[in-house]
Amino acid sequence: MCIRDRYQRRVHGDQIKIMETLQESVKKWQTIYPAYLNSKLTVQQGRRVSKEKGVDNPTCEEIAEVVRFLKFNCAIEDKAYPRDWTQRGRVKVLIKDSHGQLLHPEILTKGKLLLKLCEYIPKLKTRVNKELQATTPAQTQ
Repeated sequence: MCIRDRYQRRVHGDQIKIMETLQESVKKWQTIYPAYLNSKLTVQQGRRVSKEKGVDNPTCEEIAEVVRFLKFNCAIEDKAYPRDWTQRGRVKVLIKDSHGQLLHPEILTKGKLLLKLCEYIPKLKTRVNKELQATTPAQTQ
């Protein structure tokens, strides 16, 4: 075994340790599945907000974009929702720091974060552009 092989193994091992500690810290963050906000689902299917406040088919990317806008740390994970295994993806959000201090003055609980997400997701540029394209008739020649 040459020195380069030992060095590569050590570096690779350190990277694995860093990834494991990152995964351990993210494990304690709040989990948000898109189904929590989906107005097309029932409570039995996993919706956690009222139908009036819910969003039509939110995605993990939209949730993460709004979470970052609200200045929270987040991570997208490719995990299946337990109630419906065909729905892939979830967002992990850090609401409190390691000392238990809230990171946002208005958002005190996970429920309030869900309501904020429902408020901001329809205002995203991607959502507004899709709605504009759907309402304007296609130009025919």
